[in-house]
Amino acid sequence: MSNESAAKLAQFVAEDVPTRHYADVLIERAEAARKGKVADDASGNAYNVAFNRAEVVIEHHHLEDWKPLHVGVQDFIDAVDRRRRQLKQPD
Repeated sequence: MSNESAAKLAQFVAEDVPTRHYADVLIERAEAARKGKVADDASGNAYNVAFNRAEVVIEHHHLEDWKPLHVGVQDFIDAVDRRRRQLKQPD
């Protein structure tokens, strides 16, 4: 993954993955898509996330100059899981 792609992925998880629950949803959908199952897009505050067997595509809702990010499924899962582990458990 290029430095630019890694930075955009880090930006996405920092800005749009606020809870462990949402991280779990994203990971579940990515894993389902990797297995060839239909996985609905996820749409957060600023980003839309589309899943398929080979990659995850992240698009920004508002910034027109933010080109869609295509990232491998495992790279996506790893990044979201790292973010998940940083978040507090719900009370």
